[in-house]
Amino acid sequence: MQLSVEAELPENQITKDAGYYDLKVTPGQIQELVLKVYNAGDKETTAKIEINPAYTGDGGTFVYSIDASKKDDSLKLPLSDIASTDENISIPAKSAADVIVKLAIPDEPFEGIIFGGIRVTDTQKEKEGTKESEEKDSSGFSISNKYAYTVAMRLRENNQIPDSNLQLKTISASQVVGRNAVKVLLQNPTPTIIDKVSYEAKIMKKGQSQVLFERKANDYRIAPNTNFNFPISWENKPFEAGTYDLMMTAKSEESGQKWDFKQEFTISAKEAKELNDKAIDLEQDYLKYIIYGAIAAAFLLVLIITLLVIYSKKKKKKRKKKRKAESQSKNKRRKGTNNGASKPKRKTNSGKRRPNGN
Repeated sequence: MQLSVEAELPENQITKDAGYYDLKVTPGQIQELVLKVYNAGDKETTAKIEINPAYTGDGGTFVYSIDASKKDDSLKLPLSDIASTDENISIPAKSAADVIVKLAIPDEPFEGIIFGGIRVTDTQKEKEGTKESEEKDSSGFSISNKYAYTVAMRLRENNQIPDSNLQLKTISASQVVGRNAVKVLLQNPTPTIIDKVSYEAKIMKKGQSQVLFERKANDYRIAPNTNFNFPISWENKPFEAGTYDLMMTAKSEESGQKWDFKQEFTISAKEAKELNDKAIDLEQDYLKYIIYGAIAAAFLLVLIITLLVIYSKKKKKKRKKKRKAESQSKNKRRKGTNNGASKPKRKTNSGKRRPNGN
Protein backbone atom coordinates (compact mmCIF):
# COMPACT_ATOMS: atom_id res chain seq x y z
CA MET A 1 0.00 0.00 0.00
CA GLN A 2 1.41 3.36 -1.04
CA LEU A 3 -0.50 5.38 1.57
CA SER A 4 0.00 5.22 5.32
CA VAL A 5 -1.29 7.38 8.16
CA GLU A 6 -0.19 8.55 11.58
CA ALA A 7 -2.33 10.24 14.22
CA GLU A 8 -0.67 13.15 16.01
CA LEU A 9 -2.03 12.73 19.52
CA PRO A 10 -3.02 15.92 21.39
CA GLU A 11 -2.67 16.79 25.07
CA ASN A 12 -6.20 15.62 25.91
CA GLN A 13 -5.38 12.09 24.71
CA ILE A 14 -6.44 9.54 27.36
CA THR A 15 -4.55 6.45 26.13
CA LYS A 16 -1.10 7.89 25.52
CA ASP A 17 0.45 4.99 23.59
CA ALA A 18 -2.49 4.31 21.27
CA GLY A 19 -2.40 4.68 17.50
CA TYR A 20 -5.88 6.23 17.47
CA TYR A 21 -7.61 9.25 19.00
CA ASP A 22 -8.97 8.60 22.50
CA LEU A 23 -9.93 12.07 23.70
CA LYS A 24 -11.44 13.63 26.77
CA VAL A 25 -13.46 16.66 25.69
CA THR A 26 -15.67 19.29 27.32
CA PRO A 27 -19.01 20.82 26.29
CA GLY A 28 -18.55 23.61 23.76
CA GLN A 29 -14.91 22.71 23.07
CA ILE A 30 -13.38 23.58 19.67
CA GLN A 31 -10.26 21.66 18.66
CA GLU A 32 -8.17 20.84 15.59
CA LEU A 33 -6.58 17.43 15.16
CA VAL A 34 -3.77 16.55 12.77
CA LEU A 35 -3.61 13.28 10.84
CA LYS A 36 -0.48 12.81 8.74
CA VAL A 37 -0.88 10.96 5.43
CA TYR A 38 2.26 9.56 3.78
CA ASN A 39 2.65 8.72 0.09
CA ALA A 40 5.41 6.18 -0.57
CA GLY A 41 4.69 6.07 -4.31
CA ASP A 42 6.57 7.63 -7.19
CA LYS A 43 3.59 9.72 -8.28
CA GLU A 44 1.41 12.31 -6.64
CA THR A 45 -1.89 10.86 -5.49
CA THR A 46 -5.17 12.08 -4.12
CA ALA A 47 -6.78 10.75 -0.97
CA LYS A 48 -10.46 10.87 -0.10
CA ILE A 49 -11.19 11.68 3.55
CA GLU A 50 -14.37 10.48 5.29
CA ILE A 51 -15.49 10.72 8.90
CA ASN A 52 -17.72 7.75 9.66
CA PRO A 53 -19.51 6.35 12.70
CA ALA A 54 -18.45 2.98 14.09
CA TYR A 55 -20.79 0.03 13.69
CA THR A 56 -20.65 -3.57 14.82
CA GLY A 57 -19.97 -6.03 12.03
CA ASP A 58 -21.68 -9.41 11.94
CA GLY A 59 -18.26 -10.96 12.55
CA GLY A 60 -17.88 -9.17 15.87
CA THR A 61 -15.47 -6.40 14.84
CA PHE A 62 -15.79 -2.64 14.49
CA VAL A 63 -16.76 -1.38 11.04
CA TYR A 64 -16.43 2.28 10.10
CA SER A 65 -19.06 2.96 7.49
CA ILE A 66 -21.48 5.58 6.19
CA ASP A 67 -24.06 2.92 5.33
CA ALA A 68 -27.35 4.51 6.37
CA SER A 69 -29.00 1.10 6.68
CA LYS A 70 -26.66 0.28 9.56
CA LYS A 71 -27.60 3.34 11.62
CA ASP A 72 -29.33 2.45 14.87
CA ASP A 73 -32.25 4.49 16.19
CA SER A 74 -30.45 4.93 19.50
CA LEU A 75 -27.54 6.82 17.87
CA LYS A 76 -28.40 10.47 18.48
CA LEU A 77 -24.98 12.09 18.05
CA PRO A 78 -22.77 10.45 15.38
CA LEU A 79 -19.13 11.47 15.07
CA SER A 80 -19.80 13.03 11.66
CA ASP A 81 -21.99 15.65 13.40
CA ILE A 82 -19.04 16.71 15.59
CA ALA A 83 -15.97 16.29 13.37
CA SER A 84 -15.38 17.74 9.90
CA THR A 85 -12.53 17.93 7.35
CA ASP A 86 -11.77 18.49 3.67
CA GLU A 87 -13.13 15.76 1.42
CA ASN A 88 -9.91 15.37 -0.61
CA ILE A 89 -6.21 15.98 -0.14
CA SER A 90 -3.25 15.77 -2.55
CA ILE A 91 -0.07 14.07 -1.36
CA PRO A 92 3.15 14.58 -3.38
CA ALA A 93 5.30 11.60 -4.30
CA LYS A 94 7.60 10.40 -1.52
CA SER A 95 6.12 12.98 0.82
CA ALA A 96 3.39 13.65 3.39
CA ALA A 97 0.40 15.95 3.89
CA ASP A 98 -1.63 16.94 6.92
CA VAL A 99 -5.35 16.25 7.24
CA ILE A 100 -6.90 18.79 9.61
CA VAL A 101 -9.95 17.50 11.49
CA LYS A 102 -12.04 20.11 13.26
CA LEU A 103 -13.93 19.10 16.40
CA ALA A 104 -16.94 21.10 17.58
CA ILE A 105 -18.28 19.56 20.79
CA PRO A 106 -21.94 20.43 21.49
CA ASP A 107 -22.70 22.78 24.36
CA GLU A 108 -25.06 20.24 25.85
CA PRO A 109 -23.18 17.46 27.67
CA PHE A 110 -23.37 13.97 26.18
CA GLU A 111 -23.30 10.67 28.03
CA GLY A 112 -20.90 7.81 27.47
CA ILE A 113 -18.79 7.44 24.32
CA ILE A 114 -18.98 8.83 20.79
CA PHE A 115 -17.14 6.44 18.51
CA GLY A 116 -16.14 6.52 14.85
CA GLY A 117 -13.18 6.79 12.52
CA ILE A 118 -11.33 8.87 9.91
CA ARG A 119 -11.09 6.87 6.68
CA VAL A 120 -8.36 7.74 4.18
CA THR A 121 -8.77 6.20 0.71
CA ASP A 122 -6.27 6.21 -2.16
CA THR A 123 -8.62 7.22 -4.97
CA GLN A 124 -6.31 5.93 -7.71
CA LYS A 125 -6.09 2.46 -6.18
CA GLU A 126 -9.82 2.51 -5.57
CA LYS A 127 -10.40 3.11 -9.29
CA GLU A 128 -8.07 0.24 -10.12
CA GLY A 129 -10.19 -2.00 -7.90
CA THR A 130 -7.36 -3.51 -5.91
CA LYS A 131 -9.47 -3.92 -2.82
CA GLU A 132 -8.61 -6.63 -0.31
CA SER A 133 -10.35 -7.74 2.84
CA GLU A 134 -10.22 -5.50 5.88
CA GLU A 135 -7.86 -6.34 8.74
CA LYS A 136 -7.63 -5.07 12.29
CA ASP A 137 -4.35 -3.80 13.61
CA SER A 138 -3.00 -4.85 16.99
CA SER A 139 -4.99 -2.18 18.80
CA GLY A 140 -8.24 -3.35 17.29
CA PHE A 141 -9.34 0.20 16.67
CA SER A 142 -8.16 0.72 13.09
CA ILE A 143 -8.76 -1.30 9.96
CA SER A 144 -6.98 -1.31 6.62
CA ASN A 145 -7.04 -2.80 3.15
CA LYS A 146 -4.91 -2.30 0.08
CA TYR A 147 -6.23 1.17 -0.70
CA ALA A 148 -7.68 2.57 2.53
CA TYR A 149 -6.85 3.07 6.17
CA THR A 150 -9.11 4.08 9.05
CA VAL A 151 -7.95 5.66 12.29
CA ALA A 152 -10.47 5.33 15.10
CA MET A 153 -11.68 8.24 17.22
CA ARG A 154 -13.26 7.85 20.64
CA LEU A 155 -14.64 10.83 22.55
CA ARG A 156 -15.90 11.12 26.12
CA GLU A 157 -16.53 13.94 28.57
CA ASN A 158 -15.86 12.04 31.79
CA ASN A 159 -15.04 8.61 33.16
CA GLN A 160 -18.61 7.90 34.21
CA ILE A 161 -19.60 5.35 31.59
CA PRO A 162 -23.20 4.09 31.92
CA ASP A 163 -23.97 0.40 32.25
CA SER A 164 -24.05 -1.47 28.98
CA ASN A 165 -27.14 -3.25 27.74
CA LEU A 166 -27.73 -5.86 25.09
CA GLN A 167 -31.17 -6.54 23.64
CA LEU A 168 -32.58 -9.15 21.28
CA LYS A 169 -34.66 -7.45 18.60
CA THR A 170 -35.70 -10.03 15.99
CA ILE A 171 -34.98 -13.56 14.73
CA SER A 172 -35.38 -14.36 11.05
CA ALA A 173 -34.63 -17.04 8.50
CA SER A 174 -32.06 -15.75 6.04
CA GLN A 175 -28.85 -16.67 4.24
CA VAL A 176 -25.14 -15.96 4.67
CA VAL A 177 -23.09 -16.20 1.47
CA GLY A 178 -25.91 -18.17 -0.15
CA ARG A 179 -26.25 -20.68 2.68
CA ASN A 180 -29.25 -21.04 4.98
CA ALA A 181 -28.86 -19.41 8.38
CA VAL A 182 -30.98 -17.84 11.09
CA LYS A 183 -30.02 -14.26 11.93
CA VAL A 184 -30.44 -13.01 15.48
CA LEU A 185 -30.59 -9.21 15.47
CA LEU A 186 -28.98 -7.81 18.62
CA GLN A 187 -28.79 -4.19 19.73
CA ASN A 188 -26.56 -2.20 22.04
CA PRO A 189 -28.73 0.89 22.70
CA THR A 190 -26.20 2.42 25.11
CA PRO A 191 -23.26 4.80 24.40
CA THR A 192 -20.79 2.17 25.59
CA ILE A 193 -18.34 -0.28 24.05
CA ILE A 194 -19.02 -3.88 25.11
CA ASP A 195 -15.76 -5.79 24.85
CA LYS A 196 -14.65 -9.43 24.97
CA VAL A 197 -18.15 -10.81 24.45
CA SER A 198 -18.78 -14.55 24.21
CA TYR A 199 -21.98 -16.09 22.86
CA GLU A 200 -23.68 -19.45 23.15
CA ALA A 201 -26.84 -20.01 21.14
CA LYS A 202 -29.06 -23.08 20.66
CA ILE A 203 -32.09 -23.69 18.46
CA MET A 204 -34.74 -26.32 19.19
CA LYS A 205 -38.19 -27.14 17.89
CA LYS A 206 -40.78 -25.36 20.01
CA GLY A 207 -41.45 -27.25 23.23
CA GLN A 208 -38.65 -29.78 22.62
CA SER A 209 -35.27 -30.16 24.28
CA GLN A 210 -33.28 -31.67 21.40
CA VAL A 211 -30.78 -29.13 20.05
CA LEU A 212 -31.00 -28.87 16.27
CA PHE A 213 -28.42 -26.16 15.65
CA GLU A 214 -26.00 -24.27 17.87
CA ARG A 215 -23.18 -21.78 17.72
CA LYS A 216 -20.50 -20.51 20.08
CA ALA A 217 -18.32 -17.43 19.54
CA ASN A 218 -15.75 -15.52 21.55
CA ASP A 219 -13.93 -12.18 21.64
CA TYR A 220 -16.66 -10.15 19.97
CA ARG A 221 -16.65 -6.38 20.20
CA ILE A 222 -19.81 -4.27 20.18
CA ALA A 223 -19.74 -0.59 19.25
CA PRO A 224 -21.95 1.97 21.03
CA ASN A 225 -25.51 2.51 19.81
CA THR A 226 -25.45 -0.15 17.13
CA ASN A 227 -27.33 -3.23 16.01
CA PHE A 228 -25.88 -6.28 14.31
CA ASN A 229 -26.75 -9.81 13.25
CA PHE A 230 -25.49 -12.93 14.97
CA PRO A 231 -25.95 -15.65 12.31
CA ILE A 232 -26.50 -19.29 13.23
CA SER A 233 -25.73 -21.72 10.41
CA TRP A 234 -28.41 -24.21 9.34
CA GLU A 235 -25.50 -26.49 8.34
CA ASN A 236 -26.47 -26.65 4.65
CA LYS A 237 -29.79 -28.24 5.53
CA PRO A 238 -33.12 -27.11 4.07
CA PHE A 239 -35.38 -24.94 6.17
CA GLU A 240 -38.51 -26.65 7.46
CA ALA A 241 -41.59 -24.58 8.19
CA GLY A 242 -42.51 -24.47 11.87
CA THR A 243 -42.01 -22.73 15.19
CA TYR A 244 -38.66 -22.88 16.96
CA ASP A 245 -37.16 -21.80 20.30
CA LEU A 246 -33.90 -19.86 20.59
CA MET A 247 -31.92 -19.96 23.83
CA MET A 248 -28.93 -17.63 23.89
CA THR A 249 -26.43 -16.30 26.41
CA ALA A 250 -24.05 -13.38 25.90
CA LYS A 251 -21.35 -12.50 28.42
CA SER A 252 -18.75 -9.74 28.57
CA GLU A 253 -15.53 -10.93 30.19
CA GLU A 254 -14.44 -7.32 30.60
CA SER A 255 -17.49 -5.97 32.45
CA GLY A 256 -18.77 -9.27 33.89
CA GLN A 257 -22.25 -8.56 32.54
CA LYS A 258 -24.40 -11.41 31.28
CA TRP A 259 -27.56 -11.46 29.17
CA ASP A 260 -29.87 -14.45 28.76
CA PHE A 261 -32.39 -14.61 25.94
CA LYS A 262 -35.19 -17.04 25.18
CA GLN A 263 -37.50 -16.33 22.28
CA GLU A 264 -39.56 -18.31 19.82
CA PHE A 265 -39.66 -17.64 16.10
CA THR A 266 -41.51 -19.04 13.12
CA ILE A 267 -40.36 -20.00 9.65
CA SER A 268 -43.27 -19.95 7.22
CA ALA A 269 -43.67 -22.47 4.40
CA LYS A 270 -43.26 -19.64 1.88
CA GLU A 271 -40.01 -18.44 3.48
CA ALA A 272 -38.64 -21.98 3.65
CA LYS A 273 -39.36 -22.68 -0.03
CA GLU A 274 -37.97 -19.37 -1.29
CA LEU A 275 -34.74 -19.68 0.69
CA ASN A 276 -34.28 -23.39 -0.06
CA ASP A 277 -34.69 -22.69 -3.79
CA LYS A 278 -31.88 -20.09 -3.63
CA ALA A 279 -29.55 -21.93 -1.25
CA ILE A 280 -26.23 -23.33 -2.44
CA ASP A 281 -24.70 -26.64 -1.33
CA LEU A 282 -28.01 -27.69 0.17
CA GLU A 283 -27.93 -31.18 1.67
CA GLN A 284 -31.18 -33.07 1.28
CA ASP A 285 -32.34 -35.26 4.15
CA TYR A 286 -32.67 -38.47 2.13
CA LEU A 287 -33.56 -40.55 5.19
CA LYS A 288 -36.59 -38.34 5.69
CA TYR A 289 -37.66 -38.89 2.08
CA ILE A 290 -37.09 -42.65 2.44
CA ILE A 291 -39.32 -42.69 5.52
CA TYR A 292 -41.96 -40.58 3.78
CA GLY A 293 -41.73 -42.84 0.73
CA ALA A 294 -42.09 -45.98 2.85
CA ILE A 295 -45.12 -44.52 4.62
CA ALA A 296 -46.67 -43.55 1.29
CA ALA A 297 -45.95 -47.02 -0.16
CA ALA A 298 -47.44 -48.71 2.90
CA PHE A 299 -50.54 -46.52 2.67
CA LEU A 300 -50.86 -47.30 -1.04
CA LEU A 301 -50.46 -51.03 -0.37
CA VAL A 302 -53.14 -50.96 2.33
CA LEU A 303 -55.41 -49.02 -0.03
CA ILE A 304 -54.86 -51.53 -2.84
CA ILE A 305 -55.49 -54.50 -0.52
CA THR A 306 -58.64 -52.83 0.83
CA LEU A 307 -59.93 -52.17 -2.69
CA LEU A 308 -59.14 -55.76 -3.72
CA VAL A 309 -60.98 -57.12 -0.68
CA ILE A 310 -63.98 -54.91 -1.40
CA TYR A 311 -63.89 -55.89 -5.08
CA SER A 312 -63.57 -59.58 -4.19
CA LYS A 313 -66.49 -59.39 -1.79
CA LYS A 314 -68.65 -57.62 -4.34
CA LYS A 315 -67.70 -60.13 -7.03
CA LYS A 316 -68.38 -63.04 -4.68
CA LYS A 317 -71.71 -61.56 -3.71
CA LYS A 318 -72.57 -61.04 -7.37
CA ARG A 319 -71.68 -64.67 -8.21
CA LYS A 320 -73.71 -65.91 -5.28
CA LYS A 321 -76.65 -63.83 -6.39
CA LYS A 322 -76.26 -65.13 -9.94
CA ARG A 323 -76.10 -68.75 -8.78
CA LYS A 324 -79.18 -68.19 -6.66
CA ALA A 325 -81.01 -66.71 -9.61
CA GLU A 326 -79.94 -69.60 -11.85
CA SER A 327 -81.00 -72.10 -9.21
CA GLN A 328 -84.40 -70.47 -8.86
CA SER A 329 -84.79 -70.47 -12.64
CA LYS A 330 -83.93 -74.18 -12.85
CA ASN A 331 -86.37 -74.99 -10.08
CA LYS A 332 -89.10 -73.16 -11.90
CA ARG A 333 -88.39 -75.03 -15.13
CA ARG A 334 -88.22 -78.34 -13.30
CA LYS A 335 -91.50 -77.65 -11.53
CA GLY A 336 -93.13 -76.76 -14.80
CA THR A 337 -91.97 -80.02 -16.36
CA ASN A 338 -93.21 -82.10 -13.44
CA ASN A 339 -96.64 -80.48 -13.56
CA GLY A 340 -96.95 -81.34 -17.27
CA ALA A 341 -96.06 -85.04 -16.74
CA SER A 342 -98.61 -85.69 -13.96
CA LYS A 343 -101.76 -85.01 -16.14
CA PRO A 344 -103.60 -88.38 -17.14
CA LYS A 345 -104.08 -89.01 -20.85
CA ARG A 346 -107.70 -89.42 -22.03
CA LYS A 347 -108.45 -92.67 -24.01
CA THR A 348 -110.78 -92.51 -26.96
CA ASN A 349 -112.64 -95.49 -28.65
CA SER A 350 -113.31 -93.76 -31.85
CA GLY A 351 -112.67 -95.92 -34.90
CA LYS A 352 -113.01 -99.19 -32.96
CA ARG A 353 -115.99 -101.54 -33.20
CA ARG A 354 -117.52 -103.22 -30.24
CA PRO A 355 -117.87 -107.01 -30.59
CA ASN A 356 -121.33 -108.41 -31.00
CA GLY A 357 -122.86 -110.27 -28.36
CA ASN A 358 -123.48 -112.88 -30.95
